[in-house]
Amino acid sequence: MKRKQITQIINTGWCPDFIKKLIAEFLSWFVLKTNATRPFIPVIEEVLDKTHTKRIINIEFHIGAGIETIKPFLRKDIEVISIPISEFNTDGSGLYLFANSFHQLKMTTAQKILQQITDGQNPVVVVEGNNDSLWQVIGMTIFVPLTVLLATPFVKPFRLSRLLFTYLIPVLPICIVIDGCIALFKLYNPKDLLELTSSVNSSDYVWEAGKNNNGRGGKIMYLKGFTQTTNIEKTQQY
Repeated sequence: MKRKQITQIINTGWCPDFIKKLIAEFLSWFVLKTNATRPFIPVIEEVLDKTHTKRIINIEFHIGAGIETIKPFLRKDIEVISIPISEFNTDGSGLYLFANSFHQLKMTTAQKILQQITDGQNPVVVVEGNNDSLWQVIGMTIFVPLTVLLATPFVKPFRLSRLLFTYLIPVLPICIVIDGCIALFKLYNPKDLLELTSSVNSSDYVWEAGKNNNGRGGKIMYLKGFTQTTNIEKTQQY
């Protein structure tokens, strides 16, 4: 699918903050319960090991299924610092991580951020739990609403408002499905990611983008970037 920049409900000013919070809580709870971010760990740890880095600088978008779903699987010696995307800077040294969030960025903004990270000679990892396949869209429209309806009573923290806006007024399942489908069309696939890096002035960087099996019949997508003085190349895996 060709990527499209579309505004999601959670990105609008008219969506109440408490609805956004309920959506983020559900996504984080569900992703953590299903260990959906576990396939991210080999990608992240490979770059940490290759760059001898033990600090992750997480760029926080507050949309759910972010670093809170990854921390339980990280090694105990890895330090994690979070920076809100609204306050993005490259003052710190470490691996800059975008978890299930890079698709939120417009192309020009994404390029600018990657340039800032490489200017500081820091490694960067982008990981997305979804991919750009048609089957993903089908799953989002059929299985996700059923999951929301079945799982809502068990989501932590428990909130009466979540029950109200799931069963009596089905705002949450509608918003989660709509936003989930839109997010799929906003994803940067491996080709898109390498196109972004081609415009970044980073001659001493190795860039790799690709897809890995998630262990459940699907794929995750990723981008890895780090400095290397020899064998500089850009690779693409499908």
